[in-house]
Amino acid sequence: MDYAQTLAGIAAVQFFAAASPGPNFIIVSNYSISRSRRYGLLAVCGILAASATWALMAALGLGVLLATHPHVYAAMQYASAAYLIWLGGKILLGAVRKNCGKPAATDLDRLTAWEAVRAGFLTNMTNPKSVAYYSSLFVVMIPPDAPLDLFAASVGVALLVSALWWVSVAAFFGVRVVRGAYERSRRAIDVLMGGLLVALGVRIAVFR
Repeated sequence: MDYAQTLAGIAAVQFFAAASPGPNFIIVSNYSISRSRRYGLLAVCGILAASATWALMAALGLGVLLATHPHVYAAMQYASAAYLIWLGGKILLGAVRKNCGKPAATDLDRLTAWEAVRAGFLTNMTNPKSVAYYSSLFVVMIPPDAPLDLFAASVGVALLVSALWWVSVAAFFGVRVVRGAYERSRRAIDVLMGGLLVALGVRIAVFR
């Protein structure tokens, strides 16, 4: 059996999944341009920790649990929606305060390293579709008679691809020219990103 082909397929699927626009992208890009590349990478660490957690949960069969207990899945979706709306609201509030000429620092200006990691982790962990994604990925891509080593390698490949993508996103938006452009239109960008997070949260809550 060609395990290299299996791993290559998992890498390709994972890349397109990671590159799809969503809350993770908003968090990494916004933290990178509003603070620094370092804060974007800290958010990436949180996202990867959550991805590893979801992959482990999928391996333990929690994807089946969510599929057979709709109320648990629904509760996780509402929690996801509430967190995204709260996070987007914080960004929007900071933009409004800046527009009113208030000298107080915004929430992102006061952001600590731990809070950046936590934001990345919670943004990814509050997406219940992640465990379903990893469960489907492993079921479809990994043969039923595959050894444990292949499963472990598959998890490693998925996390490596995610890490390469998110580090690239943080590095790009942390470039001085990009951050300079952000500073010239900070309020508009914050309103856009905060509004997108709120819209995603509302969409999850209403159209779950």
